[in-house]
Amino acid sequence: MKFQFLTLSALFICLNTFGQKVSQTTNYQFFIDLTKVQNDKLEVSLITPKMLKEEVVYNMPKIVPGTYANYDFGRYVSDFKAFDASGKALSVEKLDKNSYKIKGAKSLNKVTYLVDDTWDSPEIAGEYVFEPAGTDIEENKLFAINTHGFIGYFDDMKRQTYEVTFTKPTGFYGATSLTAAKTNPKTDTFIVPNYNDLVDAPIMYCKPDTTILKVGGADILISVFSPNKKATSAEIAANVKTLLEAQKEYLGGALPIKKYAFVIVLSDNLKNGSYGALEHSYSSFYYLPEASSDELSQTVKDVCSHEFFHIVTPLSIHSVEIGEFDFNKPKMSKHLWMYEGMTEYAAGHMQMKYNLIDLPMYLNMLKSKISNMNDRYKDDVPFTVMSADVLEKYKDQYQNVYEKGALIGLCLDVKLRQLSGGKYGTQNLMRDLSKYYGKEKSFNDDELFDKITEVTKYPEIRQFFAKYVEGKEPLPIQETLKSVGIDYLKSRKKKEKTLGFSVYNLGISPETKGVFIIDEDGIDELGKKLGLKAGDEFVSLNGQKLDLTSFRTTRSEFMANAKEGDDVNYVVLRKEGDKKVEVKLTGKLFIPEVEEKNILSAAENPTEEQLTLQKAWLVPSAN
Repeated sequence: MKFQFLTLSALFICLNTFGQKVSQTTNYQFFIDLTKVQNDKLEVSLITPKMLKEEVVYNMPKIVPGTYANYDFGRYVSDFKAFDASGKALSVEKLDKNSYKIKGAKSLNKVTYLVDDTWDSPEIAGEYVFEPAGTDIEENKLFAINTHGFIGYFDDMKRQTYEVTFTKPTGFYGATSLTAAKTNPKTDTFIVPNYNDLVDAPIMYCKPDTTILKVGGADILISVFSPNKKATSAEIAANVKTLLEAQKEYLGGALPIKKYAFVIVLSDNLKNGSYGALEHSYSSFYYLPEASSDELSQTVKDVCSHEFFHIVTPLSIHSVEIGEFDFNKPKMSKHLWMYEGMTEYAAGHMQMKYNLIDLPMYLNMLKSKISNMNDRYKDDVPFTVMSADVLEKYKDQYQNVYEKGALIGLCLDVKLRQLSGGKYGTQNLMRDLSKYYGKEKSFNDDELFDKITEVTKYPEIRQFFAKYVEGKEPLPIQETLKSVGIDYLKSRKKKEKTLGFSVYNLGISPETKGVFIIDEDGIDELGKKLGLKAGDEFVSLNGQKLDLTSFRTTRSEFMANAKEGDDVNYVVLRKEGDKKVEVKLTGKLFIPEVEEKNILSAAENPTEEQLTLQKAWLVPSAN
């Protein structure tokens, strides 16, 4: 009887979810059954590679590429168990939040554990996980599979092959940049050469809504989950097709990829009031508020433009810290000015250069970045120093990569065009660096500035980096813009129509999805006279809805049509005790005089030299 039990255990322990025997190899063999959700958790089953040591450590990542926070994905793992081939449990010791030591590992055959999702686990303490980097488990509805949230690695074994098989609900499709090695209506099996490549490819399982575009020799997959069907993949594809065609031209007429996936979740339940995207080499994962494709149009263009440009860096240009990323003892690169800053600069510059936006709109983008850089972030810390210590000391400065980082790109681009008579800019530079390094070759952090100087052949560029990126000198923004015929006025007094609050001090209620005022700093003179208070959640303005989906339209109509002396009638939800009550606020519109900062405008009488450089900067070349 005892022998029979052991035989059955051995049979059980070597079967995958389909009842087929699975033999150990040198590969990881993972099985995740999406049809078997247990209390909002999924079981992960691993037939392990054969081990040569008596003790091994299995790790879930502390941090993943593209993020700059310690997320500790091991927090979401429970009931971790290890077995030998007969089904006998092996000794497991939890070392920390992310690591498990397994003893007797030479006989290790199988590991199982449960994984909770990050989107809906408020009971799990720790750092808030930005949704595009996280996971979601919604039975028979949606599975957001950022693989680093489900799958780990053994010490010194990240370079072995991963085979991952998903059992999927009927009719579900796995949207990803990966190509399945095996697929049928019930299962998908993906085979990737190493852990880094696995983590680099998120998967979204849901009822399919996909569109494929062919751009620049690449297949572009756009997959959308919209719970209330407010937007479709076809509509979003139509919105971004022109953008992608322009990006192709910006990158030299072809794309350096064969396949790319836009994986988009439109959420009607923004629990943390934040949204955005996370880049990967061949895909990007989006978490955006659910709205119509028209309402999302510019947001999608701005976000997609940025994330798509990451096919240049860090895909083809990256340091050792990224190329050999340490998921549990990370070391940050000094070059966030390039990874995020140059990417953000290219995303806006491309839209201007290929007529997707006009000059006033582009200058407004730059104005916003200048203002945010000056008002919100330190300017006495070299950008390289901030980058290298962004996980701890300068964590609150990270968002400046999208502000000052992009402005570094602007100043560098114009400087290169000045030195080259307009013939060479950052577009050329990034292409040349991509050719020199490429996906498989990493640079050392300390060599990059010298390599850029060597590639461009301009010693002045090394001085630029020494002053403005390694050093503390303020960026020469006024001088840079003047050279291309753009006037920069640091401040002036002007009358400015407002809604009574700053759009930069608004949040989204996770319960109602309403827009509310975060704090008193967000209320201006008009708002104070009307009686607005911090925490007020907007219901309507002059009878027009003022919620998440209608906010932009209602605001735009008011700003375009309202005149001084017109009635302003708000209905807001205000907390009184344990409940919220509707409060009506009425008054007359007046337009106060305010100090406007960082005004950018085209010069009235530009010189021939300015116009020539501006053309080189903003107009596509004939070739």
